[in-house]
Amino acid sequence: MMGRQRIAVIGGVASGTAAAAEARRLDPDAQIVLFEQYAEISYGACEIPLFLAGTVKDPNQLIAFTPERFEEERGVSVQALTRVDRLDAQSGMLEFTSSVDGETRKAKFDKFILATGARAVSPDLPGVNAENVFTVRDLQDAISLETYISDTVIQHAVVVGGGFVGIEVAESLTHRGIRVTMLQPTPGPLHVHLENDMALLVAELLEKGGVTVRDERMARLEASSDSRVNAVRTVSGEMVGCQLVILAMGIIPNVELGVEAGVKIGDTGAFRVNDRMRTNLANVWACGDCVEVERVIDGRSVISPLSLTAFKTGRVAGRNAARRGAHKPARFEGVVAAQGVKVFDGEVAYLGLTKSVAQESGFSAATVTIRHRTKGALVPESRFIHVTLVFETFRGRILGAQLVGGPGTVLRANTLIPLIRKGATVSDLYEQDLIYAPPFSPRLDPLLVAARKAIRSLEGRRTT
Repeated sequence: MMGRQRIAVIGGVASGTAAAAEARRLDPDAQIVLFEQYAEISYGACEIPLFLAGTVKDPNQLIAFTPERFEEERGVSVQALTRVDRLDAQSGMLEFTSSVDGETRKAKFDKFILATGARAVSPDLPGVNAENVFTVRDLQDAISLETYISDTVIQHAVVVGGGFVGIEVAESLTHRGIRVTMLQPTPGPLHVHLENDMALLVAELLEKGGVTVRDERMARLEASSDSRVNAVRTVSGEMVGCQLVILAMGIIPNVELGVEAGVKIGDTGAFRVNDRMRTNLANVWACGDCVEVERVIDGRSVISPLSLTAFKTGRVAGRNAARRGAHKPARFEGVVAAQGVKVFDGEVAYLGLTKSVAQESGFSAATVTIRHRTKGALVPESRFIHVTLVFETFRGRILGAQLVGGPGTVLRANTLIPLIRKGATVSDLYEQDLIYAPPFSPRLDPLLVAARKAIRSLEGRRTT
């Protein structure tokens, strides 16, 4: 008879709590302990912009589980406010320190799940630690920023970075009556995920909402006599005066604990795992923002710092770590890489590959872009929508898509995700029976219009 197994989950939020809960479901007798260095173990990170904008007044509304409730409802022991210092996978020893009493302790486990997440990029510049310079990566970051905004007179803020976090923070601050300038290095925000013309449409949405978008890089932070940053100097030498700086320059996976234990990392800088979320160490699994996963379109390893990816990889890691005997292993089927973001009264969605990334991955790729309506033209709420399809030129396989437009834009992207997963073509898309109802869609849905244009583009290539 097998003895009671001991499983340590290091990190909470989406992936760690999902892993712990799934491990408990599979093995009701296991001793499972979740370690989290902060007080909050599970919260809605995607709702943070609502809190910063003032729509949600109490940050406790974002908390999904307190440690006590998680212990009671999921049957997992929680060690909150506890930092894991060292993991010895071979001996099974874990060393950790409580920030409550300052004591360092050790405990032995059979299996480990790393859900250590990622941290915001912070450049090595003087002034980056000033009291009015913030990142917005977790709930504590958001609470600190909101407190500072509430207690300080702020007329102008600079957001450094044009990704979806930078966009969400810029909009939230604007809703608070703060003038915002966004600095991002290339024409148009979200340039990593969008074709140039689509990125410029996002810049238009931001400008229309009151955000000044500058195609500039930050060179340094200028501090005043009270050690607060009072300006951001750009690479071109321009000084942008401000009372608040938000750094939204990307993330770095937290892999130090695992690397020290012997866990290998991939080219992305995140933990390398197989489709069962197992690392190179037999008793160590990993999940969430600290792992790289397969992008199904081209098989490349990527970091997918999204809540759904964290939840799914967490469940796979938890099930496989707890699995014994005849239980079947769980597998993670990879990501299309899809994201949506609200930009004032507009919406943006992107999924799959851009043309340049597709070409880097060895595809012969082309794009088409159409401008259409989100609803029937006579419907008062009808807005324009732009759709770009990225497709392979040999047989028209859909490689990616980008959508920018009014309400109803983002959810249209969901139609494309299963098609991309199955390797569908633009002809397959055109054959879809999409709903026509003027309050929701024009006679030919924008996706069908884009597919038809792509088909004609392919036909033109074959006749030349």
